[in-house]
Amino acid sequence: MRALILLSITFIFFAQTGRTQLYLPNAQYYNNSVDKIFMQDSTITGFANSHLSIRPIRYERSKPDSIFSNSNKYYYWITQKLFKENFIIFEGEDFWCSVDPVIDLEGGTDVHPDSSSFLYWNTRGIRVQANFFDKIAFTTSFYENQAVLPQFINDFVNQYGELRPVINGYKQEHAVIPGYARTKPFKTNGYDFAFAEGNFSYVPNKWVNFQFGNGNQFIGNGYRSLLLSDFSVNYPFTKIETNLWKDRIQYSAIYAVHQNLYRIPFYESVEPTYERKIGTYHYLDFAVTKNFTVGLFEGALWKRSDSLGTHQPNYLFLNPVPFVNGAIMANETSGYNAIFGLNAAYNFKNNQAYGQVLIDNKTIGGAQLGVKSYGQFVTGLDIQLEYNWVKHNSYLSDEKRYNYSHYNLPLAHPLTAGFNEGIVRISYEKNGFFATNKTVYYKQTFSDTLSDGTNILIDQLNSVTGQDQQRNVIHNNLEFGYRFNKTYNLQAFIGWTFREEYLSNQNNTTSYIHAGVRTRLRNKTFDF
Repeated sequence: MRALILLSITFIFFAQTGRTQLYLPNAQYYNNSVDKIFMQDSTITGFANSHLSIRPIRYERSKPDSIFSNSNKYYYWITQKLFKENFIIFEGEDFWCSVDPVIDLEGGTDVHPDSSSFLYWNTRGIRVQANFFDKIAFTTSFYENQAVLPQFINDFVNQYGELRPVINGYKQEHAVIPGYARTKPFKTNGYDFAFAEGNFSYVPNKWVNFQFGNGNQFIGNGYRSLLLSDFSVNYPFTKIETNLWKDRIQYSAIYAVHQNLYRIPFYESVEPTYERKIGTYHYLDFAVTKNFTVGLFEGALWKRSDSLGTHQPNYLFLNPVPFVNGAIMANETSGYNAIFGLNAAYNFKNNQAYGQVLIDNKTIGGAQLGVKSYGQFVTGLDIQLEYNWVKHNSYLSDEKRYNYSHYNLPLAHPLTAGFNEGIVRISYEKNGFFATNKTVYYKQTFSDTLSDGTNILIDQLNSVTGQDQQRNVIHNNLEFGYRFNKTYNLQAFIGWTFREEYLSNQNNTTSYIHAGVRTRLRNKTFDF
């Protein structure tokens, strides 16, 4: 309803452009497509398209005509909409608008003997996009969802539910689905959740872009990010992006409002508000050459409200100059937590080597190293190898309220800390048909107590010696499908997810066979 009202108001104020200033969906398919075009298109010159490590990516920097290209001719309205273009389009001399359905209808079963019930994911929604005068753009979407999920996902999402005050502490309830929303119970073992997202973008000139909305960001070139990822749910944000020195330097400042899912006990409403905190993210990306970029990152969380719901923030958070706050607050541990990082990527032929270094608690807290190859050996065959390591206590602070989290979920890597992880992704696509396989293996050490330096909901430890257990997990996802429409990523698919978790006293196995149809406009990250 909000989307339709906003669309109506827009028509009133703008009489009648393509989609230059819109942002691509922050989904792997679109991000990988931009990478491939940048590496393979020899007509791209200068540095404007070099800054692809902060996502979502603006259409103007992505050559959308190449991403959405379809030279086939369709003679019927329904085939045109199904295979080539947005579902509904309004356009004029200085105006362009589209309306697309959002669906994710998936059903299947875990064929492992311990679980044979019918599982499903049911999403219905709508996306509206508009662009005016090549300077103003907005996107808004609404998602309504119900899901009955494999047991390993249930176990994960339930441990990050909200915390409601009770007489002797807090009661945990209402699981949080990564990348989506807080849930309510559905039937006996399912989840019901809905959310809206959107952003407004204004580009007054070629040097500056102002953006605000409700969404998330991803900083990095890999499958995972150790700095800032889209694993958590959406949050309100304002973003300022500037481009200097003939686009050789791109600087982004993001101001966000995050929440800890601790209900404030002194409110008498049915659903009292949560504790809030402020997030500030500074990212300075430098194109050494067209194919080699290095980025410096600073991320900080600041106290916004206490358990009573009141607190005057430290207005130093408004400072947009990178790394100044980190120097001033270097010895401050109350109501403040910061991480720093380095991101780098180098393109050669149709390949990319990339990596990250995480600095936390004044030491190296983690590292990433990866390589991607697009059609190097066979046209349409893409390969990605990635290694991630994060030590115990990373992202954690002396006060758990200021751990690097939002909605109780990690703002960076899903596993938080104390792990080694390897990822292999292989995909092949031709004439719309695709096959993908992703294998994730990780080893994480932890203790029987909650305070083990790996839990995003617990304070950091003075010492993390004596970790007495080890979790080894192999997670493999294989899918085959057909992509009907690149514009809103409509696809039919069939897949198999196998997961084996090895613990000292037991093994947990999942073998989930599924099929469905979806418009994949956001990532669904369940490989933990």
